[in-house]
Amino acid sequence: MRTLIKRLALASVTTLFVPFGVHAQEAAKTENPAFVVHKLSNYLYAIGEPDYYQKNFSYLLVGNDKALMFDAGANQKEDITQVAKTITDKPLSVLPSHLHFDHLGGLHNFQSIDLVETPFTRKFKQQDGRYHVPEPVYLGNFDHMVVPAFDVARLVKPDEVIDLGGLKLRLLSVPGHTQDEVALYDEEHNVLLAGDHVYPSWLLAGNLKDYVTSLDATLKLINPQTTVYGAHADEDPSKVPAMTYADIQAIRDKMVQIQAGRAKGEPFSDPELIKSSELYKVEKDISILTNIQFTDGRGYGY
Repeated sequence: MRTLIKRLALASVTTLFVPFGVHAQEAAKTENPAFVVHKLSNYLYAIGEPDYYQKNFSYLLVGNDKALMFDAGANQKEDITQVAKTITDKPLSVLPSHLHFDHLGGLHNFQSIDLVETPFTRKFKQQDGRYHVPEPVYLGNFDHMVVPAFDVARLVKPDEVIDLGGLKLRLLSVPGHTQDEVALYDEEHNVLLAGDHVYPSWLLAGNLKDYVTSLDATLKLINPQTTVYGAHADEDPSKVPAMTYADIQAIRDKMVQIQAGRAKGEPFSDPELIKSSELYKVEKDISILTNIQFTDGRGYGY
């Protein structure tokens, strides 16, 4: 969800900062591009949305046979698939990290949609075979957004490996922010795409118990050398939201303290999204929000 102002220094990242539809040498002349591409490696691209208030990042993974977008972006008007097509001509699918509006904005532009298969997501399949996600799940009223019903080409089970041809990604079920939150782990290159599971901002905890369990599992899987990329940047959209193993440890430890009543929070609100909440500072600019009430009066959690 929406991020606070913070400073994050990124190391060892090759960046191709190119607004969509603009040649690299013209990039500096363009203001507020809908999408900006950051080349992180020969197979991994971060696609940022610098003009969107939540500073979303989606990730394009390109294998020898297929390509996969992790999240569909927040932008409903501009077509993020056209950005992907400037990078690769491989058959393209999309996998949402979870079913919140700011990760589904461009879903209708994809011809092939993958979805994690859990009891929670399964209940959205209707008699017509399509998936109908209700607004209380995707929260689209905040952006005056409606998520149309969609077809799912492939259901992916937790811990299943997605093979793009020479590039294998393990799907991780990491509930806590939402019930359906997932991450992708590339073991060969030691890269974790975390979605809203972890990112360097304030984290909205839907269920602290689930969150801690998921963080424990994540920390057992990855290692101190793992590169972690989240789904939201800070107020500087030129920097891809990267995190470290130590950051994730610190988040996990703070959540345990919150559960035990040993951490002290402070009231927090945000005029665009949050009417009231408790904010717990972790380190750097990472914080955790609990007891959240949105500006429309709804509580957040499950």
